[in-house]
Amino acid sequence: MRKIWDWLVGLITKVSYDKWLHCIAGLIIAAFFAIVIRDPWCIAPAAIAGVAKEVFDLITTKKFDWKDLVATIAGGLIIQVFVWIRMLL
Repeated sequence: MRKIWDWLVGLITKVSYDKWLHCIAGLIIAAFFAIVIRDPWCIAPAAIAGVAKEVFDLITTKKFDWKDLVATIAGGLIIQVFVWIRMLL
């Protein structure tokens, strides 16, 4: 059990702080659309927000970071999975 815990902690600490912020942003956006708007495809607004943020970064800093986009979508995907599970119950 300790080895699994150490592996998880090692994995979590390898992800940069910025990627965690993108993931949390995707979580918040998808959760808002799932809970407040009751959108069954709440991952879409999170993905759109991620693309919009990266296009903004491309315009302002000339850098488009695919990893940031993936982190944002991953956050939305976490909420989307919960929505799908809820739909099955």
